[in-house]
Amino acid sequence: MSHNSVGSSRITLRQLCNLGLPAPILLPSLLPALRSLASSSHAAFFYCDASGHMTNMYAERMLPPEAMARYYERHYRADSHAFSKSYLERVASSDPVSMRTVTASEKQSDYYKEVLSFLDVEHVLYAIIRSPGAKREPIGQLSLYRGADAPAFTKDDAQALRDVLHYLSTALADSNFAPQSVPSEQTAEEAMAVLDASGSILYSDGEWSRLVRLARGDRISPGQARDEPKALLSFLRGILETTHNAPNALHMIDSPWGRFAFRQHKLNTASGDTARALIVSRLASDPIRLTEGASRLDLSPQQREVALMIALGSTNAEIAHKLDVSVNTAGYHVKQVFTKLDVHDRADVAQILRRA
Repeated sequence: MSHNSVGSSRITLRQLCNLGLPAPILLPSLLPALRSLASSSHAAFFYCDASGHMTNMYAERMLPPEAMARYYERHYRADSHAFSKSYLERVASSDPVSMRTVTASEKQSDYYKEVLSFLDVEHVLYAIIRSPGAKREPIGQLSLYRGADAPAFTKDDAQALRDVLHYLSTALADSNFAPQSVPSEQTAEEAMAVLDASGSILYSDGEWSRLVRLARGDRISPGQARDEPKALLSFLRGILETTHNAPNALHMIDSPWGRFAFRQHKLNTASGDTARALIVSRLASDPIRLTEGASRLDLSPQQREVALMIALGSTNAEIAHKLDVSVNTAGYHVKQVFTKLDVHDRADVAQILRRA
């Protein structure tokens, strides 16, 4: 990756971390930004308690609930693969960043075949994230992954991650896990399933299970996976019942992981039975949309900062305070952004960032 690309990714990451949003809302956008710093196929963040047990997680790829329950019984609690044991060793290390590659002998294990291979994990770059301030208590573990066809992580990848840990400490410390009503309207990702009248799944695409689990809004961890299938079925039955009288309309749910929209479409099967297509969408919060939009425009780093502050509603005086410059200088920077984007109104800046 070029130096300019890394610099741009760091700016986006810093801006996301400074939005002041709860960590569960930020994680779906933070992980892609991190993957652009240290090229990875997917990533995850694991919240852990003082004993090293996983209490919650956000992952771009997840084991299905049944497979996660098997992982918990067969591997999570086993000494050879205990997550908590490895996590606590990383917490105790003087270096918060580490990396590993799956060995030839590990590839013969059931753990590799049932978990790592399923998720296409061959190389891992770890970072222990700690809270800001004097105590520096560990919050959890960030994991970036590469598959079998990719090279191992390098010292440069590790350093790129170290360089942004202070941003992540601030952003991930606010782990308020409660339903969030954040203005959201644009679809960030979407999945679909076909269900019968009882709510049982006849077909689902690859992202369905992950998005529905996030929309349900409960904590996700191996220890809770055994109860998830029943809870998800009950959740989906409730969605079907709610949307039954309003087909094609959007049903909104605010989850700790963001805002989700469900819509239902009736289908006629070959056997004559009625099935229902249910589509779930995760919607992007407006501040995150604006931040990601700014990253896609041909602006200098400072112009990106100013454009985002304009779009978020900051006055010239507030921009001056944040940039530590005079109000006149802030006004000059605002005019530069207007000229670069060919607009004459602050509201137009926000619209351009949203469209980007």
